[in-house]
Amino acid sequence: MEIDGAARWPPTKEDKMSYTAGFAVIEVTVRGVLPIGDTTENVTYFILDTAKSAIVGQVVLPKAVKRSLAVALTVKVPGTAASLAIGTFGDGGNFEAASFLRVETPAVEQPDAAAGPIGR
Repeated sequence: MEIDGAARWPPTKEDKMSYTAGFAVIEVTVRGVLPIGDTTENVTYFILDTAKSAIVGQVVLPKAVKRSLAVALTVKVPGTAASLAIGTFGDGGNFEAASFLRVETPAVEQPDAAAGPIGR
């Protein structure tokens, strides 16, 4: 994007790719069944990278619902995120995992051999 200190416009495809490569993300899925009860407020649930003790995402959900409701939300998090948990922070500032929610990371399949169409 820069040549000898001067900005180049418009950026080339290669410029855009190298710029966005530093911001690699993965999509994770937050799944669970919300608690049943009187809906009084919304709650922000934080997605925590437990290996780095860093917040990497969040979702806002009702504190409770009138009848059983399963949720599945896609959230983008940094591609470097390792072990993920979801929950809230208590009054003392401690992370409290939500027992009814989980974070699922995408499964990456590694083929054992060449893959492609088969024909004769």
